Amino acid sequence: MGEPHGRRRPLHPRLLALLLIAAGSAGAQPQPVSGILGGSVLLSPVLSHSFEVKTAEWYFMGGTRKKIQVAEFGPKGFERPNPHDRFQQRLEMPNATALRIGGLEPGDSGVYEVLIKYNSTTEVEDQDFNLSVYDPVPTPLIQTQLLSHSPQGCNVTLRCLLPPTTLAWTSWHLDNISGTLQGHSGDGQTLFLAIPPDALNDTYTCVARSPAEEQSSSVSLSALCQIEGGRQRWAICLGVLAAIAGPLSILCCLRRRRRKADEGAPGVAEEPQYAQVPRRGPAKEDEAPPQPSDPLRTIYSEVGAGKHSLAQPQA
Repeated sequence: MGEPHGRRRPLHPRLLALLLIAAGSAGAQPQPVSGILGGSVLLSPVLSHSFEVKTAEWYFMGGTRKKIQVAEFGPKGFERPNPHDRFQQRLEMPNATALRIGGLEPGDSGVYEVLIKYNSTTEVEDQDFNLSVYDPVPTPLIQTQLLSHSPQGCNVTLRCLLPPTTLAWTSWHLDNISGTLQGHSGDGQTLFLAIPPDALNDTYTCVARSPAEEQSSSVSLSALCQIEGGRQRWAICLGVLAAIAGPLSILCCLRRRRRKADEGAPGVAEEPQYAQVPRRGPAKEDEAPPQPSDPLRTIYSEVGAGKHSLAQPQA
């Protein structure tokens, strides 16, 4: 007598175990790992057994989808099946299972598979790692703009800038507190702030992130408002000084030119001296007139020296 229709036989326990193992292997996703260009990364599998490791084989599959063996740990220790492949001297195994890759290059991105065999069991453990190599994240530049400054506070705009080709995103944080800040533009770069006097001691930090690393820059609002306010006051003072210095410089130039003109004018001729003749009484017959030792230079002698004599003395 046959079995009733619609009744299923139970699966064999061994067959069920194999199906579960296959389903688990098919559903396992590679562990994501991020690295920085030029840096290093360590691929370290998690062992499910405490048995002694017999061998560990590492395989790499990159953009070409070609799977190649790159490293092996066995009775002879760490070995490289092909030391002249793309990794050359950049691979090492610090222990029996982990793989370290140094001097990361863009072509190192891909899937790395490790097959681990134990001495006390025939089971082979298989783990995958999906490595992505990123460019280093530069330190963000904070651009500030003071919109207004008064005793009631100041209004500022903060912008977090990165080079256009950087594959990273930015976010603003207040004193290392995460979350969206009030006044955020939504693009992660610009922040509009109305700062009251009691919040001038706050510090805002811009964080630039990639899956591999992050960099940050901070700005103090107290320093920003004081510096920017001082710049405005200095601008006003410089404008006033320029308005005063302009006419003064013109006046100095005019005085200097007038002084030079006075120094270059011809000198005034020296006024000739007039001789003073003392009054004397009538001369006596036997008294000879006095003879001056040196002739006295007078205006009359000057005039007479410039003319020819009109009469000759009688002999």
